[in-house]
Order: sequence, then structure tokens, then C-alpha cells
Amino acid sequence: MKDEDIGKKIRSFLEKKLTLFNRYLSVTDRMKETLTKREGDELGALISERQSCINKINKIDVTMDKIIKAGMAKTDIPQRLKELTAGYVESAKRILEVLEPLDKELVVIVKEESGSIKRELLKMRNVRKANRGYGQYRQNPSKFIDIRK
Repeated sequence: MKDEDIGKKIRSFLEKKLTLFNRYLSVTDRMKETLTKREGDELGALISERQSCINKINKIDVTMDKIIKAGMAKTDIPQRLKELTAGYVESAKRILEVLEPLDKELVVIVKEESGSIKRELLKMRNVRKANRGYGQYRQNPSKFIDIRK
């Protein structure tokens, strides 16, 4: 494989990866907004979209590793990779710097929400137990036998 071909492929993969990072960031931001507004209707779709971004980024990483390992037989590839990827790496760092605190806030919100849900479920269970307790002892009605006959 020629150096130019490797460079073009790596650049295209890095561009796709940056696009996926931006999409991941926007989905995470929408998830935060959804959780703070307590609108859980679209949360499942956002979670699956976010996981899809993660899976695609992982596939790109695996493919890039294969391309790089295949081209490592040449001695000038590592230096050229640094030159090719410098701008992309900086862009990815900026995105990840924005994403990290947002992700931490999202984790805190989800933990608070899960604690709230657990408390509500416990209340519901206690109410259900109390409701079951009423009228539980159903005995046959008392029968009076008239023994005077």
C-alpha cells in the first residue's frame, strides 16, 4: 500500500471519528436536557444512539490499527502519521474536554434519578403489602345452629 493511500484512508477514518465524537457530544447533551426536564420518553432512543456511536468509533479504531500495522514495515510511516493526525487529535481533545464534565453531570443526574425511582418502588411495595393485609382473613360466616328443635 502506498503512503498516500494510507494517509488518505487514515484521514477519512479520522474525519468519520470526529463526526461521531460530535454526534456523541450532541446526544449526551440531549440526554442531559431530557433528564433535567424529566422527559423519559426519548431516553431509550438516545441511549441506543449513543451506544451506536461508541460501537462505530471502536470499529474505526480497529480498522485504523490494522491499516497502521500493515504500513509499519516502512520506516517513515510513524513520522507521517504524527503529521497527518496532529490536527485531528487536537480537535478530538477539545471535544473530549467538553464531553468529560458533561458526562460526569449526566452520571450524577442518573444516579439521583435511580435513587428516586428505588424509593418510589419501595413506597409502592409497602402500599401493596398494606392493601393485601386488609380483608385477608376471610373466614366463613358464623353459622348458628338452632339446637332447640
